[in-house]
Amino acid sequence: MTQSKRGRNASTADASSDVTPSRRRFLGAVGATGLAGASVVGTASAQTPTLNVLTWEEYGDQQLLGPIQDQVGVDIKITKSTSSAKMFSSWNAGQYKQYDIAIPNNNYVPKMMNADLLAPVPEDVVTNQQNIYDTFQQFAQNQFTSEGDAYGVPIRFGWYGYSYDSRTIPDHDPTYEILFSDEFQGVDLQNQIVMYDNHFKAMSAAALYLGMQDAFQGEQVSLSQQQIEEVKQTMIDQKPLLQGYIAADPTYIKAFRQGNFLVGQSGRNEIVEMKVNGDDWPKMATPKEGSLAWFESAVVSKASNNKQKAWEVVNEYISPKLGATLAKVGYSPSVNPATQEYLTERQNNLYGAIAPERLQNFIPFKAVENERAWIQAWEEIKVA
Repeated sequence: MTQSKRGRNASTADASSDVTPSRRRFLGAVGATGLAGASVVGTASAQTPTLNVLTWEEYGDQQLLGPIQDQVGVDIKITKSTSSAKMFSSWNAGQYKQYDIAIPNNNYVPKMMNADLLAPVPEDVVTNQQNIYDTFQQFAQNQFTSEGDAYGVPIRFGWYGYSYDSRTIPDHDPTYEILFSDEFQGVDLQNQIVMYDNHFKAMSAAALYLGMQDAFQGEQVSLSQQQIEEVKQTMIDQKPLLQGYIAADPTYIKAFRQGNFLVGQSGRNEIVEMKVNGDDWPKMATPKEGSLAWFESAVVSKASNNKQKAWEVVNEYISPKLGATLAKVGYSPSVNPATQEYLTERQNNLYGAIAPERLQNFIPFKAVENERAWIQAWEEIKVA
């Protein structure tokens, strides 16, 4: 069995493939060739400019798209993608000239910055950014700023931990220990655990379990060779407990519902989707050792002929009302806590405002130092 999520990483953090569970249900990509041969970004009629946006499926939902077009006075063409890695590779290959906006995961914004593909954020236009959670303002400051200019705007977010069947496993202090124990809270977990089929997410969970939090504090995730070996051996020792590795969100949800496992490394989105569809028994745990977090971030192409309008659109994505709409169609909370005013109590519980203290243990997706060594260790884990 293999599994993962939305997707949210591709080399490190996009290997989630981007794995953002249900948030990335792909309906079919509209390739760059579907832009009617546009050779100039944001080609427009005399009255209404057209903005070309490369992003995830939910951003094209008419509940969101219609109001934004009316508010900003633009036509928006959405090209759907299934991976932040694909967004970056297409822009880096020259397609940034065909798009005005892209919305990859946060760890791909620095890549776009280093490739000199982006326009800086005008703070006087993206005024809603000042209202986002402090945690994401700090993340953006650390990852998206160069020589005093910011180049990306956080939009919505999610995180990883583990989920469990509350009908069998009692409430407990969330800890990664559950993923590496043959018995937990009196419950036999042999052959009852699943992990992501993804070297970054699975090995990161093991590293955090082993107390290697310092490795996640810099600009890159940095494990020494000795630490990589310790992680590898821990995950090899874990294998008798595993029901398998899982690589796709629908697979995860189906297997969980069928009772194939009791505990699984997961993103929050899988559990939100299950609850929205009537399953009240799955519970999501945010481990005390730390949780990997993704947040999508909007960028504007330096080649765009409509930068002002593009940033106005970005500003609407994190406005209280339309940010709430995006949360509803994508099952993921907005970085703007003011969205809670436009969500019901149940919606807030599922994908609305998050208590700031719950964000404190978040570890944002980052590049991995010496990732080749991680991948080699992962291959040895899988065949052990």
